[in-house]
Amino acid sequence: MRNAIVTVLAAAALAGGLATPVLAADETVSVTVPFGDLDIANPAGADALSQRIDSAVDKVCDRPDMRNLKGMVAWEECKAAALAGAMEQLSLVAPYSDIEFASRF
Repeated sequence: MRNAIVTVLAAAALAGGLATPVLAADETVSVTVPFGDLDIANPAGADALSQRIDSAVDKVCDRPDMRNLKGMVAWEECKAAALAGAMEQLSLVAPYSDIEFASRF
């Protein structure tokens, strides 16, 4: 299987800057999730990739204090957007993971 990477992104602007108060409102955070060592065709490999993506989402979207209701809503939106972005990237990579190219540029 070719080495592939999924990047989990979260735009602080989407979360209104509440879930990630350290960042500017228009800044994007990304975490690279390598999965070239996993066979995502079997359930164990898919579960391991899911855990890696969940961990990356946790790194990208900082959890606010539970009493900050607007922050909690923004945090949930951040997590949903980051997970959707990762799944979109994975859907673009996965169909081509078994293809070996004739040359690598």
